[in-house]
Amino acid sequence: MIVASVGVFDGVHSAHRQILKDLKSMAKRHSLPSAVFTMVYPMEYYRKNFPGLLISPAERAQILQDLVDEVYFLDLAEISDMSAEDFVRFLKKFGVIGLVVGDDFKFGKGGEGDVELLKELCAELGIDVQVVRELRCNGERVSSSRIRKLVMEGNMKKAAQLLGRPFSISGKIYRDMGLGRKIGFPTANLDRGPEILVVPKSGVYFSKVSFLDRVMYGVTNIGTRPTIGGEDVIKYETHILDFNGDIYGVFMRVELLEYMRSEEKFSNLEELKAAISRDVKVAREMIAHVEKNS
Repeated sequence: MIVASVGVFDGVHSAHRQILKDLKSMAKRHSLPSAVFTMVYPMEYYRKNFPGLLISPAERAQILQDLVDEVYFLDLAEISDMSAEDFVRFLKKFGVIGLVVGDDFKFGKGGEGDVELLKELCAELGIDVQVVRELRCNGERVSSSRIRKLVMEGNMKKAAQLLGRPFSISGKIYRDMGLGRKIGFPTANLDRGPEILVVPKSGVYFSKVSFLDRVMYGVTNIGTRPTIGGEDVIKYETHILDFNGDIYGVFMRVELLEYMRSEEKFSNLEELKAAISRDVKVAREMIAHVEKNS
């Protein structure tokens, strides 16, 4: 038997963490393991206009495993045609005797069930239900969709407030053209993997990077590199301050702390080099400010 919560949990943001906190409390009262049933992808993932996940399912699993006892992934295709009643029976068969969900929880085919129906159906099967009220930050509801919008606008400070941590991108570093090294600013180019992930606003960011047990600051450019002709795909390049090692193939996480400027097309590489020099100078000033206030 288990006490569980159900949802996508994309980003595992501050509202999700409140649900998980209450889940742990209920599990403790029942002296049972806490568990999360998370959908691999939300229904929106399969629509053309979906902006992308905040984090990959693998990263989501890693975060959730640090917060609850058990994590189960559900394939939306396997449960999307279940009626509300069948879905609750599915949870019962799985051994769920307690359920914690947010107040906007929907379930069953076409999202036909809401929290009131959930309470009714669970009462019939002896499942304890707790509904967690919406979490608001500065009067604004915390949600994955709102955070995605903030990320796409480059509003990293507000996104971090709703997430409960800085928004980050991650992946393995791969070898690219090597242009950054040629102009004196070597960059680590990040491969974010095959998932459809939200793309931050194109431009230059003040960032913090983590790799090989190191934590350093950097300047990250996200965009199509218009100065050298532009590309069809978005590139994620980080110049790590005070570092010049070979880290190809290494996994790296990049926290995007603040949007510095938009991506620009320069007339030549010398202008690009001068702009990066200015970016680095500004980033060092930001570091001094961060460390002074930490």
